[in-house]
Amino acid sequence: MSFDYNQSVWGQDTAGLSWSHPTAFRLKMSLDALKGLPAGARILEVGCGGGQFIRAIKKSLPNSQCYGFDISRPAIEWAQTNDKTVDYKLGESNVFPWGDNFFDAILIFDVLEHVDSVEKTLEEIKRVLKDGGVFYAFIPCEGDPLSIWYNLRHFKSLDKLTFKYAGHINRYSKKKWLEIFKRFNFSVTNLYYGEHFFGQLVGLTAFYLMDKRAKKQNITQLNNESYFKSVGKNTITKNIFNLFRNVVNSLIYLESFFLSKLPSPNVHFFLKNKKL
Repeated sequence: MSFDYNQSVWGQDTAGLSWSHPTAFRLKMSLDALKGLPAGARILEVGCGGGQFIRAIKKSLPNSQCYGFDISRPAIEWAQTNDKTVDYKLGESNVFPWGDNFFDAILIFDVLEHVDSVEKTLEEIKRVLKDGGVFYAFIPCEGDPLSIWYNLRHFKSLDKLTFKYAGHINRYSKKKWLEIFKRFNFSVTNLYYGEHFFGQLVGLTAFYLMDKRAKKQNITQLNNESYFKSVGKNTITKNIFNLFRNVVNSLIYLESFFLSKLPSPNVHFFLKNKKL
C-alpha cells in the first residue's frame, strides 16, 4: 500500500516562534541556518505542503525571494490561493522546475524520509543550489538506535504507524544520512538535535491515538493536523485541550532548546553545497 499525499494536506497553518507552537524549534533552526544571506536571496522549501514554513520565512526575511515546491496538487492549490507572498510550484520530487544554480538556500522539513528516491531528490537539490549555498534539512532518523521507533521495530502493531499515517519509508540512522550527504559533496557546518525524550513519547502517543481513531472510523489514512484540530466536541473541551497542547508544545520546545547539542534521532542538518 502506498501513501497518498493528495489525501493529506499538511502546513495550512503558519509556523511560529512561540514556544507553544509545534513548529517553533524547527523554524528557529532554519532561520539560524539562513543567517548571513544577502538581501534578495532566493530561498526554496522542498515539500512545502500548504506553505507553513516558507510563509513564516518570508515574514521573517521580507527582502528574500521565497519559493515552495510540493508533489501534492491539493496542497499547492491551497497555498497558491491563500498566500501571494511565496511562489509555489507543483511537480515531481526528482524534477524541479528551475534552472541550475538558481537558489541561495534550500530548506527541507520532514521530507527526505518520504521520498521514493533520496538520491534523485538530492541530485536536483544540488543542481538548483548555488555553489556554497545553504542546505538545511530536518530529518527524524527512525533507524537510529536513539529513536523510539527503532526500538519498537519488533512490535508490528506500532512499528508501521509513521508509514501508515505519515508516509515514512526511509528509516535511516543519522550516520546513514551523513554518509549520503557526504556522497553528494554536501559539507556539514553544524548539527543540532530536538525532541529527545519527552518529544518522542508525545509523538508516539499522537500516532497511537490517530490509529485508534482511524480504526474506529474504518479508514486507512488520517491526517494528523486535521485530527488534532477536530479534538473536542464542545468549546470547554476544546479550550482544555488547547491549553494542554500549548503546555506540551512548550515543554518539547524547551527540551529541544536546552538539549540541542545532545544527540537525539531528530536531527537538524546544517549543510553547505560544494559543486563536484
